[in-house]
Amino acid sequence: MDSSDNKAEFNSIWSNLDYTLHELSCGVLYGANGANEKQCQELMKDTYRLQELAEALGEDADKFIEFCRWHYERYPHYLSRQTHFGTYGQYIVKYDGPFEFKA
Repeated sequence: MDSSDNKAEFNSIWSNLDYTLHELSCGVLYGANGANEKQCQELMKDTYRLQELAEALGEDADKFIEFCRWHYERYPHYLSRQTHFGTYGQYIVKYDGPFEFKA
C-alpha cells in the first residue's frame, strides 16, 4: 500500500471514529444507532489500525486515539448499568471523562 492509500485510509478511519463520538452526552454511535459492546470492540480495533497508520505516516493522532479509547472501553460498562448511571453524559462527568476532542 502506498502512502496516498495509507493517508486515505487514515482519514477515513479518523472521520468514522470522530462521527461515532459526536453526540457523546447521548452515547457512542455505530452508524445511526447507539453502539453495543461488540461494536465498541470493533471501534477499538479501528483505533489500533489508526495508530499503525499514524506511525507510518508520521501523523500525531495519540490524543485523538486516547479520547476514542476512553469511550470505547467505558461505554459497554455504562450500557450494562445504564439505570444506575442515568445518562451517558452523567457517566462521563462521574468518571471525569472527555466530552470532546481537543487537539
